Amino acid sequence: MNITTKQFQLLSDVDLVWDFLTDIYDREQGSGVAAPFFEYALQSSWMDTSYSYLDRLWMDGDKVAAFVFYEAPVTDIFFSVRKGYEFLTDELLEYAVSAMPDFDGKQRLVLFNGQEYLMEAAEKRGFIKMYEYEDRNFDFRKELNHPLPEGYHFVDPKDADGFKLAKLFWYGFGHGEKAPFEGWNRQDCSNDWTPAKSYKGVIGSMIAPAPHSTHEYDVIIADENGEYVCFSGMWWVPENRLAYMEPLCTHLEHRRRGLAVAALSRHYHRMKSLGATHMTGGGNPFYEKIGYGKGIHWTFWTREDQQEDVRLTGICQADSADAAVVAALACELWPDHSAEEMTTEYASLLTREDAAFFLYKEQEKAVGFAQCQLRRDYVEGTETSPVGYLEGIYVREDVRRQGIARKLLSACESWTKAQGCAEFASDCELGNTDSQLFHQAAGFDEVNRLIAFVKKMD
Repeated sequence: MNITTKQFQLLSDVDLVWDFLTDIYDREQGSGVAAPFFEYALQSSWMDTSYSYLDRLWMDGDKVAAFVFYEAPVTDIFFSVRKGYEFLTDELLEYAVSAMPDFDGKQRLVLFNGQEYLMEAAEKRGFIKMYEYEDRNFDFRKELNHPLPEGYHFVDPKDADGFKLAKLFWYGFGHGEKAPFEGWNRQDCSNDWTPAKSYKGVIGSMIAPAPHSTHEYDVIIADENGEYVCFSGMWWVPENRLAYMEPLCTHLEHRRRGLAVAALSRHYHRMKSLGATHMTGGGNPFYEKIGYGKGIHWTFWTREDQQEDVRLTGICQADSADAAVVAALACELWPDHSAEEMTTEYASLLTREDAAFFLYKEQEKAVGFAQCQLRRDYVEGTETSPVGYLEGIYVREDVRRQGIARKLLSACESWTKAQGCAEFASDCELGNTDSQLFHQAAGFDEVNRLIAFVKKMD
């Protein structure tokens, strides 16, 4: 072997990387991300491509042996390695650690099933696995047949309206909670995600699509007024018989009506007829509920010497020493209780094995918390026992609409799964529409409504 290296060149190496990633793709054993993952990021307006010259290829003659690259954020580093070239592991990791972006110590290695050799080498270098989740696939040996609900219709992708799509993405991905879709036609040089960037990304992909994009297989759903309410993108990779679905979103006001599963069903029928054997999904419980199975397992690794910095901002599980901190946040959520009362209660609860509390910190300051416990009595709408239960979740008003509540909920769900639970439940007041919308957006199904009564006894 004559191993050489070359830096990735944005204008000339896209096809080289695509061919490499499709060539090494292994659905069963795992091989890292599929080819559309990298190309989709490159053509997206949310991706910072200014550091793409740091992506590096390892070559064995004219054949790509390995590729080290980032996505978003730029500090997330990915590895794709051809089988038989695992001996390059130490060299790949050394390059990633010494040359790839590591702003403010935030570098993470993103490793997958089938890359256990990289995980073992990363551990020897002082990396620790911090987080993991399963991205699910749908096996086309099963069927996905969900009709489009009444009052909606499909839009032919060739007739797609860029403005309507950008508007849908803005509200469908939750940005409407921060600001309305305005100023989309203005110049925007900020670092924030704005309507202008959303529009730019959509128009750019329509006018100058990525080399291997297949927008003709996208699914667009409109309501009876012609407004776009659901979108599901599709990259057809015939070499891998892969229907790569990216992205999928539904307007918040039209969720829980069966639009997303109708869009995926349309993909299923179209792509299966072309020879596809499976379709990608995501980690949301929604996919598992509609029949998605095992897919690609993501793990995120950071260096041990960065762990203290990681704890300054982000999710951590509270212990008994945090009772006063949890109580202070709980009093903001439930103001009828005193700090002393809550501190005493949480000091006890934090020692229990059937309860868990998670804090979200920004520079060591706790700004949100979530409480979950195991319930062994009957829980409305469930079929198993014990059941994980979201007892409370709260984020301070000045830091809301940044996805913090979702992260806290995800931590609760991961803890619940680790306890062997098959179901996770919650509740909210009938008049709390904000909480209802949050639960619906997070994948909860409403199972019942009730009114509680009390009577004073003389």
